Amino acid sequence: MRTTYRTAAMVLVAGVFTAALTYATVELPAWLAMLAADWVDIPDLHPAIEPEAIRAFIESNNLHLIAWVCLAAVGVAIVAGIVLGRRSLATAGAIVLFLPTLGSFAAYMFFLAGLGVLRVLWLPAWEGGLMALGDVAYVPYMAIVWPLSLAGVDARGAVALAAITIGLFVFVLGTTTWLVARFEGRDVADSFIYRWSRHPQYAGWMVWSWGLMLVAAQQPVPMAGQNPGAALAWTVSTLVIVAVAWAEERTMLARAGPAWVAYRDRTPFLVPAPDVVARAARLPIRLVTGQPRPATGRQILAAFLACLAVAVVLSIPFAGLAWPPYGWWAWPTFAPPVF
Repeated sequence: MRTTYRTAAMVLVAGVFTAALTYATVELPAWLAMLAADWVDIPDLHPAIEPEAIRAFIESNNLHLIAWVCLAAVGVAIVAGIVLGRRSLATAGAIVLFLPTLGSFAAYMFFLAGLGVLRVLWLPAWEGGLMALGDVAYVPYMAIVWPLSLAGVDARGAVALAAITIGLFVFVLGTTTWLVARFEGRDVADSFIYRWSRHPQYAGWMVWSWGLMLVAAQQPVPMAGQNPGAALAWTVSTLVIVAVAWAEERTMLARAGPAWVAYRDRTPFLVPAPDVVARAARLPIRLVTGQPRPATGRQILAAFLACLAVAVVLSIPFAGLAWPPYGWWAWPTFAPPVF
């Protein structure tokens, strides 16, 4: 009975925090965009009308060089964090990579005005069309939205909001469960939501950020009449978080030993999945490490790069065909942008 009450209390707390954080996720970026517009003295102009002005601004301020330097610095930090087992460094790198997604909410302003300045980090990928090399991340979205659109139901916004809410709920519930385990002095958190996922916080963050990626992709024409979305940023940052989870498991193995091995062998890594799906997900890891999970810093880096390569290869059809034709903000209507 005591366990039942505690579980109910944890769910209630997670629900309250989820409601607040969902509201903040939806409203905060737009508020920050308006606030930041007063801080950066760059004239507003519609990017679809004057794309040449955008290019001239980028070239005159050497933004390409700045972008490459920043991207390289973040990449070095992530690699160092993975190889050296500095989880906080790799996690910070993943957050920085995903942060430019917030700039996509400044949809009606100059490309780099106000909050849009965050997008300079991904400028090389935006201009080169490389952001589509993460578009395989939209496949679950397509599987849900497309059938409903055939029935006249527009579920685009609902899918994004549901992902944000579910992700936050799982994250808060996982954090609460972990804190309870620490309070009780247990080395391995293996109760409640941890029975279905060894890393519910990371799983929640991935689902939340996926929903935020969808919201960003649904913003109309923030750069030269197109919105390339943030799929590549999400894919890379998510795989970094997976690498952090691998590094954490290495630490847990050294700390808890047999107790951790027993828990690991009976509990899914991130989410419950059929064996065939789990084996397919582990295939790139086996190819580069020869085992189902990486055990050293170098193996974790190799597994990360292998998984990223798979995601890029699977995304090539989207990039090569420049599909969808008017961007994800218009799909699946395939309607041309209206200015």
